[in-house]
Amino acid sequence: MNEVGAVLVSLCGVRADAGDAVLVENIDLEVRAGEILTLFGPSGAGKTTIACVLAGIERPGITVSGAIERGDPRPRIGFLPQHAAATLNPARRLGAALGELAELHHGRSGWWRGRRAARRELVAQALSAAGFEADTAGRIARRFPHEFSGGERARLALAQVLACEPDVVVVDEPTVGLDPIARAALLSGLAALRRSGKAVVLITHDRVAAEQISDRTVFVRAGRLAGDEPALPAAPPRPERPSVGAPILRIRNVSVTLRNSAILHEVDLELRRGELVGMIGASGAGKTTIAHCIAGLVRPSAGVIRLDERPIPVLRKRSREQIAAVQYVWQESAASFDPRRTVLDQVAATAVRLRGLDRAAARERAVDALADLEITAQQAARHPAALSGGQLQRAALARALLARPCVLICDEITTALDHPLAQRILDHLDRHRYHTGTAVLFISHDLVGQLNRADRLAMVEHGRITATGTPQELLIDPESTALGRLIAAGGSVDHGE
Repeated sequence: MNEVGAVLVSLCGVRADAGDAVLVENIDLEVRAGEILTLFGPSGAGKTTIACVLAGIERPGITVSGAIERGDPRPRIGFLPQHAAATLNPARRLGAALGELAELHHGRSGWWRGRRAARRELVAQALSAAGFEADTAGRIARRFPHEFSGGERARLALAQVLACEPDVVVVDEPTVGLDPIARAALLSGLAALRRSGKAVVLITHDRVAAEQISDRTVFVRAGRLAGDEPALPAAPPRPERPSVGAPILRIRNVSVTLRNSAILHEVDLELRRGELVGMIGASGAGKTTIAHCIAGLVRPSAGVIRLDERPIPVLRKRSREQIAAVQYVWQESAASFDPRRTVLDQVAATAVRLRGLDRAAARERAVDALADLEITAQQAARHPAALSGGQLQRAALARALLARPCVLICDEITTALDHPLAQRILDHLDRHRYHTGTAVLFISHDLVGQLNRADRLAMVEHGRITATGTPQELLIDPESTALGRLIAAGGSVDHGE
């Protein structure tokens, strides 16, 4: 363990309320220089609320009381929220955005005249600390955020935080949506920040990440700090798996070219009724672009997508029935909720709009769907800011299931959930597809979960589906494929101690 330094931030008797609901209470905590402090616990336990208090982030509708002290001189605090990709400016190239942040931190713009090399070096350092390879900085700087995968955008958002050289870095679920290779690089970057004397506060339910780099782990349960990790409840029996049905969705020779750059190359895939197809691959391989084509968000440059043997157009040309038939649960679920309306109203709106129910019946169905995913009516009555990222992820899934889709696309829906809750949600999803025949395309970097859960796997590499088959078939010779590289990358991270 590294030698730790002075206390930079301390909380004493901190409490946070959202109306009549107590989010956290009796929080006593110290953050020290040269230390990685991990807040570990289940989804909805209050970790994000504590992180926001540490970082000085005010959230609408939430009242904070208690003593909050910061060191002298006052430390600079950088905060990486959940769904951090939303903090990127979609209209600016990454180099310009990162360079401007570094410029603001180091002084007025005149200081940079004739010193472009120094600016580029600081941008490269921030990207390296966020887990990007040093020789890719120039290429990254010329591109826009939408040209990167969800996992890459999360790391770019971290680079924005690091460009300001904070003394304390508060990162909320930074490994969400990262493949094992990118995840290992990011954890190494956080370990390097600790070695440089910075304080890192890691909020996570990723047990492996906590074990690899944490100096001190504090367990959070039901809004309080717990001295010991709570015992996990016994897992319920898995639902029995029936045989899958006939194909419901076919993708044939689909290619996508964006701005003269080939993104997908002659992709072929089919989904069968009641089947879960796991899609795996490194960040940026093309998984989300395939999902966007199916959802109608991206128009293929070539090829065809058929739903129940009929070509399906892009989203803006789909009928109400076609929109209901193909539902997409986003990786960045928080951005899909209107902050001015309650979660319950937004979930119920799906049943009104896509199933034609009246408002009262829709709300009743929404309450039941949310309860199935362990969100109470009291929680659902709040605005999105008062729910955790994991709760919003489950609410987004409930909203999609209310449409009664034939095809459900799940893009990293369990990465904001702790492992026991993720398994319960996946069991619920299994029961749903077995009962209704819904086909599920499941994009995830959880290799163990994919291997144990999926009926078939589709391996995506460089914009192509390079292999499909059952997990048993693909594991016959994994060393010769990208699957083998992803499995190997799930190992350790350099602590540098």
